[in-house]
Amino acid sequence: MNDQIPIYSALCRYRGEENLRLHMPGHAGGRGVNEMLQSIATIDVTEVGGMDDFHLPQGIIAESQRLMAQTVGAGESFYLVNGASSGIHALFMSTAAEGERILLPRNCHRSFYGGMVLSGAMPVYIPSRIDDQLGLELTVKVSEIEKCLLQDPDIITIFITSPSYFGTCSDIESITALAGQYQKDVLVDEAHGGHFPFHKDYPAPALAQGAMAAVNGLHKTWPVLNQGACLHIAPGFPEHARLRQAVSLLTTTSPSYPLLASMELARMFMEQEGGYRLEQAGQWSEKFKEKINQIKGLHCHHEEFKERSDIKGIDPLKVLISMPGLQVSGYQMGNILKEKYHIQLEMETEHSILAMFSLLHDESDWERFYKALQEVAADYAGSKKGSLRIESPPAAKVVLSPRRAFQSTKKQVKLAESLNLISGEMIAVYPPGIPCLLPGETITEEVLDYLHYMIDSGARIQGPEEPTLKNILVID
Repeated sequence: MNDQIPIYSALCRYRGEENLRLHMPGHAGGRGVNEMLQSIATIDVTEVGGMDDFHLPQGIIAESQRLMAQTVGAGESFYLVNGASSGIHALFMSTAAEGERILLPRNCHRSFYGGMVLSGAMPVYIPSRIDDQLGLELTVKVSEIEKCLLQDPDIITIFITSPSYFGTCSDIESITALAGQYQKDVLVDEAHGGHFPFHKDYPAPALAQGAMAAVNGLHKTWPVLNQGACLHIAPGFPEHARLRQAVSLLTTTSPSYPLLASMELARMFMEQEGGYRLEQAGQWSEKFKEKINQIKGLHCHHEEFKERSDIKGIDPLKVLISMPGLQVSGYQMGNILKEKYHIQLEMETEHSILAMFSLLHDESDWERFYKALQEVAADYAGSKKGSLRIESPPAAKVVLSPRRAFQSTKKQVKLAESLNLISGEMIAVYPPGIPCLLPGETITEEVLDYLHYMIDSGARIQGPEEPTLKNILVID
């Protein structure tokens, strides 16, 4: 057995034994499974002898997780087979009890809301700061965190996101130093930063900057099957027993062994080739971002980010492009690239597009993307008519915890009649993509004005049961 890949080695050994599989799953080693999935099905087993126990690992899973922690510089690592979201949920459940206050950014991933529903935590939101040109929130500022800690001494933990979806990293080192002065821990949703430990020219990992825990969505940046993720904790994590229990509570009792094996094999791949491939990818990123910025009508956001004091690192593999000199929106650009050039982007907004490259893309992929942008820019040269003004949503007025709001009965009322009622649903406007309402928050006059303005402006509204927002769900 290869002691560097214990899970995969055990699966290969079991497959080679040609056992009569009188155990789950029902395909009995791949019978009746589509031909394309046959090879995966042969190693899709359950926790039979020699395969360890995901919920009480003492064999191959325990050893594989130890190797993962060693590779990324963690005190301990937990495999997650239902995505980074389950790691976020587990951290909430292990660090916050009913009613305890956690400081977090307003534009955090929806899994933060799920974590608060599960734990009963009460949110305290860091004020949003929107980039004037892009209409996006790119970092969490240290000064804003300090203001929140001074104003609310009952905050027990700080939970931030870094890197952002757009590859911009907050100053985690300064945030953890500040948090230490207040005897608070810092947890980081580092879903998009799993590759950071493998090259010095990429942003520093959260744990290396003093974070107590970080969650990586390995499938986002490693060669890992979808849903593969990892929760890493620093030595001395204060609620170790509760965290183990939370991870177990949230995880299926039928973990996917192909998924576990893909994370393990990817770890070995990153150890052996990650540095070299990230070096190449970084060079191609510099080259093609410069070339994209020479295309009339486009702007690739990179160099100006380096000049901002609040941005302490930039992931070269995220390519954020605005189109101030074209007649198309980001949504239209995304559609053209997909339909005409068979290029699928990660995300589009009214003003920008986001391409997410991998360390496994080669130079021809960067070239193909660049040439398509060249052609689209030539075809749609010219300025758009007007532009939606980007504003931060009004400050939230939280009156019920997300848990209480989730459990409460709700009714639908006309938006015009909702003033001072408590929202029963999430409403986020794109741009800027920051929720202006979450369940449990008061619908203030400022919120109503903001919603009416955005509706009249034609902005995209996501989250509510009725997207037109003629009616809104409120707590009954």
